[in-house]
Amino acid sequence: MDPERTLDLNPKPAKAEKPAEKPAPKSEAPKIEPTLGPRPKAETRAFKPETAADAWLGLMAARGIDYLFANGGTDFAPVVEAYAKGQKLGWRLPQIVIVPHENMGIAMAHGYAMVTGKPQAMMVHVGVGTANAINGLINASRQNIPILFTAGRTPITESGALPAARNNYIHWAQEHFDQGGMLREFVKWDYELRHAEQVETVIDRALAISKSEPQGPVYVTLPREVLASDFSTPYSEKATIAPATPPAADPEALEEAAKLLSAARSPLLITANGGRNAETSRAIEQLAQAMAVPVIHYRPRYLALSTEHPMHCGWDPHTMLKAADVVLVVDCDVPWIPKEGQPRPEAKVIHIGPDPLFARYPLRGFRTDLALTGAVAPTLQALWRSAQKQAVSPKHIEERRKTVSDLSKAIREKARGGVTPMPSSITGKWLSACMNKLLDANTILVNEYPTVLEEMTIKEPGRYFGNPSAGGLGWGMGAALGAKLASPDKTVICAVGDGAYMFGNPTAVHFVSEAMRLPMLFVIANNARWAAVHRSTLATYPKGAASESKQPPFATLEPSPRFEHVIQASGGHGERVSEPKELMPALERALKVVKEEKRQALVNVCLEVSYVKTS
Repeated sequence: MDPERTLDLNPKPAKAEKPAEKPAPKSEAPKIEPTLGPRPKAETRAFKPETAADAWLGLMAARGIDYLFANGGTDFAPVVEAYAKGQKLGWRLPQIVIVPHENMGIAMAHGYAMVTGKPQAMMVHVGVGTANAINGLINASRQNIPILFTAGRTPITESGALPAARNNYIHWAQEHFDQGGMLREFVKWDYELRHAEQVETVIDRALAISKSEPQGPVYVTLPREVLASDFSTPYSEKATIAPATPPAADPEALEEAAKLLSAARSPLLITANGGRNAETSRAIEQLAQAMAVPVIHYRPRYLALSTEHPMHCGWDPHTMLKAADVVLVVDCDVPWIPKEGQPRPEAKVIHIGPDPLFARYPLRGFRTDLALTGAVAPTLQALWRSAQKQAVSPKHIEERRKTVSDLSKAIREKARGGVTPMPSSITGKWLSACMNKLLDANTILVNEYPTVLEEMTIKEPGRYFGNPSAGGLGWGMGAALGAKLASPDKTVICAVGDGAYMFGNPTAVHFVSEAMRLPMLFVIANNARWAAVHRSTLATYPKGAASESKQPPFATLEPSPRFEHVIQASGGHGERVSEPKELMPALERALKVVKEEKRQALVNVCLEVSYVKTS
């Protein structure tokens, strides 16, 4: 086995000493020593599984699963016993992360995989636990995040000599005719383990499918009797099934795309997921710089270019679509909103990605003149190399580069205006401008809706992660915890709206932050509204009755909870801010707690509330 896998992947941070002159207030939660899950041991003993549960845990670790996010139930008995046995015998096992709610747990696995590219495992309690996690699984599915998602299954046998047969009244009511059916639309593959000898094949097949492009979650159900059954099958220390190689674009189609790009007078590149990894970011930057192609990040989940890059032309494609003659849609499910604008009839539209047509979307009618199926980085690299071989005028490229660079600068200057002088009440733009001052090259920002990207300065790839395209609320805080688990030396800031904070199972999130020693900063943009609901209504009925309502139906979240108190129950720092002049000092105090005291912190920022449409 790989000796590196025996290292402690998440060492405890040094415990900061509090200054004696600042005793904790009486209202502060009592100091509790965090309880950590078992960690990989420096030395491991020979792995000799006796049950299917033994084999399942040990082979997951051998296949590179660092963490098992778990929310247990009566179906876990063989797994609990196997884990205790493995600890006693010194087996190499995944580290357990206890997640008190399935939705935040799947978000945490999502966050770890999105930062590292390595799928992790999660196990929940039969169908009810599966149901609680479906929101997060939809997010992972639409974002192509690989996760090995597993659940116990109600015992099959009603009585008899089997020790794992039904022995609790809930075992009858919790059984499903088809447990996997509730999520089959959003996983790449699902299966029920039927015999102990299948353990290795099922794990290897699940991980290989999950990691093959387009990546995504897979689901395995684990009946209690099978987990408890004897295991005597020979197994391999290495995976027996490799992921499929990434797709590669058809050479003729690639050549056609290169000719279109080289002949373009006003090309445009639109992406949402293009900065998924450093290689893809470099490929987009190379093409954009070499061919002088402006880049729009539309509703980005990752950033491909630095916000300061001269080819970065903002966040909305609709204005530039009017002039574009060739549009490169790079790993982007929704490149424009048809009601707001579309490419010109004579323009050519090229979609690029491992699944350029997003085949799992029921309806998606964006014009496609050419679809290149291929991993993004090598496809773009091949495209710009081929395009440069065409008869392209260097003078024309230089002129376009100057024009785009000037436009990029003008867009930034215009978008970042309006934050001075200090506003009379805290706006989302003011909050974002203040948050931007906290960022450095060692900071990861996880954003679930509220951040105004025009105000952010983010120069390096892998520092920004936006909410998934499916928009399943409650993703941000769990994903940020997963990002922190994957990058313990990074400062992680999570920006959420007040609605998203409540969806995110905050008690569970703050528990895990304390228990796993994962200090991070949570910033709540609190407008006491589900703003998306109200904005959608205004867009549909701009002069309707709801536009005149001071408390829009279905969108009002008043009275607003004292969110700053929730984090205090888990030993964190929390404060509430409502005045613009108080915001920056509060953010700096909170970040100091995170960095120096190694405690989690939260700032509940009360934004101005817009009741009526003003334009």
